[in-house]
Amino acid sequence: MKYFGILMLIFATGVLLIGLYMFKGHKIDAISWRAQYKNLSKNEWKNIGKWTMIVSIFIYIIALISIIID
Repeated sequence: MKYFGILMLIFATGVLLIGLYMFKGHKIDAISWRAQYKNLSKNEWKNIGKWTMIVSIFIYIIALISIIID
């Protein structure tokens, strides 16, 4: 449990970078094979990227709280 906060910070950074990549309008092949993601426009990928970055902020907050509590 000691390194949970540090691992969450690393995970949050990865999620943030993925969100930034999608926010630039790039497709993510890992999810674009699904039917609902096949024909998304660049603006829709930007919206998904924006919300992914917002979610990463919450992961950062959880990681900082766990570091403070630990």
